Amino acid sequence: MWLDNASDIDILFYEPYARIIADIAKNEKYNPLTIGVFGLWGAGKSTLLKLINEKLESQEETICVTINAWMFESYDDAKMAIIEALLLELKEKFPDDAKKKFGKLIKRVDWFKLGTKAVSTLAPVVASVAMGNPLPMLLNVTGNAEEIGNTVKSAANSIQSLKDEYWKEGDVSNDESTINNIRKFRGEFSDALKNDDIKNVVVMIDDLDRCRPERIIEILEVIKLFLSVDRTTFIIAADENVIKYSIREKYPPMNGFDVELDKEYIEKIIQLPIYIPELSAKDIQNYLLLLVTQSYLEQESFKQLIDKIFEEKRTISGDVITLEEINKLIDELGLNWQDGGKPVFNETAKIIDEIREIVASTLKGNPRQAKRFLNTFITKRQLAKIYYGDEIDISILAKLLVLQKLDNDLFIQLNEWNKEFDTENVKFKEMRMAVAQGTTVEQEPWATPQIKKWLDCKPIELEKYPLERYFYLTRENLKNSNIDQSGFSSNTKDILVRIGNAQSGGQMTAIINAAKELSSVEIGDVFKVVIPKIEKGDLKFFVIRDLFINFERFKGKISEALLKSNSKIKVGDIPVLRAMYQNDSERLEETLQKMIEKGTLSQKMLDDIKAQQKKG
Repeated sequence: MWLDNASDIDILFYEPYARIIADIAKNEKYNPLTIGVFGLWGAGKSTLLKLINEKLESQEETICVTINAWMFESYDDAKMAIIEALLLELKEKFPDDAKKKFGKLIKRVDWFKLGTKAVSTLAPVVASVAMGNPLPMLLNVTGNAEEIGNTVKSAANSIQSLKDEYWKEGDVSNDESTINNIRKFRGEFSDALKNDDIKNVVVMIDDLDRCRPERIIEILEVIKLFLSVDRTTFIIAADENVIKYSIREKYPPMNGFDVELDKEYIEKIIQLPIYIPELSAKDIQNYLLLLVTQSYLEQESFKQLIDKIFEEKRTISGDVITLEEINKLIDELGLNWQDGGKPVFNETAKIIDEIREIVASTLKGNPRQAKRFLNTFITKRQLAKIYYGDEIDISILAKLLVLQKLDNDLFIQLNEWNKEFDTENVKFKEMRMAVAQGTTVEQEPWATPQIKKWLDCKPIELEKYPLERYFYLTRENLKNSNIDQSGFSSNTKDILVRIGNAQSGGQMTAIINAAKELSSVEIGDVFKVVIPKIEKGDLKFFVIRDLFINFERFKGKISEALLKSNSKIKVGDIPVLRAMYQNDSERLEETLQKMIEKGTLSQKMLDDIKAQQKKG
């Protein structure tokens, strides 16, 4: 199994990125500096941070600290919690003569925390008693009079003792205002970092994009307001789209102003953005085969293999790494196998090798998705062994898992066809032959470039095999309508956001033009989200109209989704349906008739649509 953790071995070959970022981070001429390492979920940002950390730890005058932002998600005051965690780390790593300064800063953080929580709740209680009006406090404190008195006294003493301990007598800057405290903290933090033995402090923030929008903003602002001082470099790993969304949630666009607040905000916080490119289909093919290899070689042997591949620049050649090349390198280097050895490796690797091209096209450059697919395959293969022994053809199982990943609706349809299997799956065979000869309207969903590649994967004549056992092993997907968007490209996500925010048909022209620039895979992902929304009645009709008219390949699915919807057509929707009917009356005719039978469309409305069609 492949865990979703930062890898100890650079299978993604991010070493050049790590080298460049580490060189920038350790250069004191550039600080204070905040670097953004931007990539989609699952792109390998944590692995890259780990590589950067390894390079920086070897620098004697550089201290490197890694903070997982997600760990502070549940804290009432995440800002202060992160500052305190950083100060504690630095107190441990700095020379002894600097520890006292960090200790004093931690006490200031205690005051900040008390000021934002305890002072706001306890001080009014103390004040109410002092003013001779204890009623508000009495309504919230249980116990007898003596216990209540002790509570109030304890609260007041806690506030005063912390103030006495932090602000020494004679401190002329004894000003408790928030602005002044931030100024004092920054000054003392900067002073604490001035040490002859330490030139740079590099703080890496990971998993920021897993936090809620308000937490993301809090953490970015605490870096900018409190911590970005001389000798510091912050490296923030996140999905830029998630940060932009968080900014829009916190600071919505202003009416009448065409200002990209999210972009300007990020530019203010992040001085150096570095984008991790999505892996190409070739890269994902290599990654899949290397992941399989990793599970069968001893760790040190696998590291030697990766080093050799990098040394020979095979990752930047135009061709994928073949299974034969992998085996040749393993033999030449004399690498050691784990239990099971080479025969089991070749059995598994041969199957993955046959399907990795089509699998790579569905994973859209996402390493995490590659791991998840292989984990699913290995788990299902083990289940197949337990249930059916050697009676399962692993290549068929792998092919069906790929179809489920490509299009769960077609996966479900194949299961329905398989229920009529006698000597062969007649409907599947008819579909396969029709696609090979030039598709009909009925076979259109099976005629996309991806599905055509899937049809050509071995075994090609899938109609010859009864598939009940295979569908039993994957039965959780037969009713699963959830869509995993974590592997969607940034372009796909942008189009979906724009569709969701569209307020008029006029905005759709630009959205449609941008959508037409997407790859076939990306367009398919857009419609994976759009079609269920049409079925639920959650998509505006002018959006449905423009998608129907402009994307021929998905007209059938849009028509089916309209029929499945229980939302009744309104008079205001008639012009939209009229435009769709004028564009393709043949396709919509049956759908509209069935909508009348279902009760979501009236005969009068249909007559109006057709009457307008005749006039046109």
